[in-house]
Amino acid sequence: MKLRLLHIGLGLAIVTTLAIVVSVRIQQDAMSRAVQAKAAAAPAAGAPAADPALASTPEARAYQDRLAFERQTRSFLRDAPNLDDKTRIKRAQALSREIDRREQARELSASEAVMMRIGLIHAAVQDEGQRISQSQEVIDRYRKQASERQAAFAAKQKEDARFQAYKAAESRIVSEVLAMQSYPGGLSRDDYLRLRLQEARETIYNAPEPAQKTPATP
Repeated sequence: MKLRLLHIGLGLAIVTTLAIVVSVRIQQDAMSRAVQAKAAAAPAAGAPAADPALASTPEARAYQDRLAFERQTRSFLRDAPNLDDKTRIKRAQALSREIDRREQARELSASEAVMMRIGLIHAAVQDEGQRISQSQEVIDRYRKQASERQAAFAAKQKEDARFQAYKAAESRIVSEVLAMQSYPGGLSRDDYLRLRLQEARETIYNAPEPAQKTPATP
């Protein structure tokens, strides 16, 4: 019996490991394709020069900066197999810091950052076991951050008087509509419910914001 359980446990571990490996490779391939597609869409080197005034705008500079970053990333993914360990790790760390900066500046979404970080791990780390463990660490870290943001958002909503008023109205309206046998204007139940909820949202959120309670002074 114990031997059978051991085999089952090993089988599950192998399946989990393979799933992570496949996920890592899919993420890296997707990253490479996305970067290459954007680079292919960029103007060719021999194309006519753009309007200097337009090229000097913040938007144009940000776009060119993004293209340069993508070229660096693509170059690293291409060259990584032929680099020595020290150079490969150094370039990967530099790109990782750039991902940090762009993510903090909201130039990269969390999903883009995860994909790029896993791609860097896959290109920079030669040991398959380390690739898997480091990739899983990235995934776990972002899952934790997402959970923390969701919890913070939920806590903020609990303190929002308008949101709480709407949730109370929503519960009451749903109960009322579900108890009705017919609906005004020939509307279906879903359409009437949607209309009532929309009216409640507009009434609550267009009303003056409730005054904040101030703590009593001793």
